[in-house]
Amino acid sequence: MAEAVIANGVISLAGGREDVLEAAVREHARLIYRIAYSILRNHHDAEDATQETFMRVLRYRRRLEGVQDAKTWLARIAWRVAIERGKKSPEISLSEAETARAVMKLRSQLASAEDSLLGEETGALLESLIATLPEPLRDALRLSTVDELAPSEIADVLGTSESSVRSRIFRARQILKEKLAALEGKYGTPR
Repeated sequence: MAEAVIANGVISLAGGREDVLEAAVREHARLIYRIAYSILRNHHDAEDATQETFMRVLRYRRRLEGVQDAKTWLARIAWRVAIERGKKSPEISLSEAETARAVMKLRSQLASAEDSLLGEETGALLESLIATLPEPLRDALRLSTVDELAPSEIADVLGTSESSVRSRIFRARQILKEKLAALEGKYGTPR
């Protein structure tokens, strides 16, 4: 639904270049939203960032026609817009007490409720752990796993080399494995 509102709002302002801009909106609106959401973690903020991305595309629409890889170009714009919006709100850190509560809550679930809640709570724990990663590692990991971009596309979005992206993703995964292993050793294996 957000796509239709975004698409209609941007397209109505586009004037004579509706066809190129409309095609970009229709083809890439979900990707732009996913990128914004992966950074902002809020539905309304992600919609606003998506709208702002396409407003910027509208401002620079002449460049869109000359771009060889529109997906990467739009992803880079979305990434920058979401990062700018994210800097306005404080980052949440995961304290040891919060981690302990989350792990204990996972362990205390009843067997019948385990199947339905374990996945959600494990996901929330992983999101919290990912939020504690250094920004370059976190950004590369989110673009790779959440937005399913290839390393070459991530390199273009982040303005770095493909080998650096691969290294960042590997290091981020290693750090997460270590943190999960430490939590498992400290609080026991979640059931």
